[in-house]
Amino acid sequence: MATIGRAARRDGPPRAGQSLQAAYSQRYGAWIAARRRSAALSALWWGPLIVAVSIAAGLSTHYPLFGVLYFVLGTAVVLDVLFRRPDALVRVQARAAAESETGKALRAVEIRGRAMVLHDRVLTGFGEPIEVEHLVLSPRGAFLVDSKQWHDRDVRMFGAMMYVDHVDQSPMFKRLVDQSRVIGEALTAAAARDEEVGIVTVQPVLAVHIEKLQGTPRNMQGVTVLIPDQLASTMRSPDVRWSASAVNSLVLAADRLLLSKQQTGSV
Repeated sequence: MATIGRAARRDGPPRAGQSLQAAYSQRYGAWIAARRRSAALSALWWGPLIVAVSIAAGLSTHYPLFGVLYFVLGTAVVLDVLFRRPDALVRVQARAAAESETGKALRAVEIRGRAMVLHDRVLTGFGEPIEVEHLVLSPRGAFLVDSKQWHDRDVRMFGAMMYVDHVDQSPMFKRLVDQSRVIGEALTAAAARDEEVGIVTVQPVLAVHIEKLQGTPRNMQGVTVLIPDQLASTMRSPDVRWSASAVNSLVLAADRLLLSKQQTGSV
């Protein structure tokens, strides 16, 4: 498969969640370095304080081991507070894990469905940049797959409406539909030399990572909502639209259009 730019040729095609993993590693490295400096400076006051209180506890109870236990527990509590990751870092790591797990689920589509999957890309030059987590190009059609990590979230579906923590997800569905339309138009123009390709219609898909989600796959406002385990069966429809040659033309066109997120600095 053709690649774009030196980074892509050197490192291979982008992997699922690669840019988020890189962003997490960079931010975590900067955060942990700052935390270590803060811990070293603050230890000048909390260290002696814990030692003094531990000694007092041991003397007052006449059990030296109690003082030692207090010192160990007190130090552990302080270090836990100092080095507990902020929510922003946890969310980035969770998003990266979701994209990576979706990428693994799509391997079955590649192997059994003769599809090609482009991960971790961005489309520029067609209005606002469009982030593409996973673009599946197969004989059975084109699919734009987005991932959501909604473990421990309150997810409710009523007909074509979805609410997450009581927030209506209709704007997200509209965004996915609009982005799929723009990507389809861009692929149609880029692969125009292959007459078999014709007009490319990209189906938006939302892969929800959650403990339990009943009633899926389900079409909600133009978006197919499912859990990752349902990706392969959903994309293995008996209807074949393109030959292997046409799929290859689409893959080459998509690879020219979609840049690596890391190349563009997107997260």
